Amino acid sequence: KRIDLTSEKAFTLSAGTRAILAKLDTPVKIRFYCTRNENMPQELKHYAQEAEDLLQEYRQASKGLIQIQKLDPEPDSDAEDSARLDGVDGQPTTEGEQLFLGLSVSMLDQKEAIPFLSPDRERLLEYDISRAISRVSGTKKPAVGIMSPLSVAGDQMAAMMQGQQGQPPWVFYSELERDYTIKQMEMNAAPIPDDVDVLVLIH
Repeated sequence: KRIDLTSEKAFTLSAGTRAILAKLDTPVKIRFYCTRNENMPQELKHYAQEAEDLLQEYRQASKGLIQIQKLDPEPDSDAEDSARLDGVDGQPTTEGEQLFLGLSVSMLDQKEAIPFLSPDRERLLEYDISRAISRVSGTKKPAVGIMSPLSVAGDQMAAMMQGQQGQPPWVFYSELERDYTIKQMEMNAAPIPDDVDVLVLIH
């Protein structure tokens, strides 16, 4: 038994994550790659422990379907080869050494990597892990309809035709594209197509 005493409940899994885990019917393997030597900066050591604690919460909440393997990618080791094959990148140090702190999520023939767990994304750590699990366990991306008079998808094509540099897509649009099939819809579109799971209206 463990109790989350952090004010923001950093190690308490969200309802969304628990819903993803509840749908699992096939084991998901998470390989956690972490360099464990004296050259590892203290900040990364602390963050690695936070990540390990969070992964244990996933394992417990999944009733064993989340399987965790911890690996130390020492130079010229099988673990280092495995990290590179899994898409986990080493971060170079000033001494020319490679430091690893990343993970790979796999289920059957599906695989998703988080090449480097950056402390800058600490508040998004659960989101990143849950998204990776959802990607390897899902068979079809849900479709999101975007209805807006604004250029949320950017205007790259129109700008190219005029020989100018266009506006990129909005950040939220780019993030949605990573996990959903996006369908842009006219403001007066009716009826809503049956293959659209969620409609987002922005004005």
